[in-house]
Amino acid sequence: MKDEKQGQQGQSSLTSFADKHAYCEQVKMENFAQSMRLEGYEIEVPSLVENARKRDELRQQLIRHYKQADTEKV
Repeated sequence: MKDEKQGQQGQSSLTSFADKHAYCEQVKMENFAQSMRLEGYEIEVPSLVENARKRDELRQQLIRHYKQADTEKV
């Protein structure tokens, strides 16, 4: 009976690839932070939502920049 409950609790609610990827990235960053702590460095794990938002904003800026640069060449 106890094994059945543990098996059910162990099941993940990650159903999409994006959810799984986000979870893996979060775990990777937490592991990195703990490894650095063991080495004597205190770092803060950045928010993945904030990083994704910043990355998307930077991506859009770069796209606009290179589109503008391409139109000026013609």
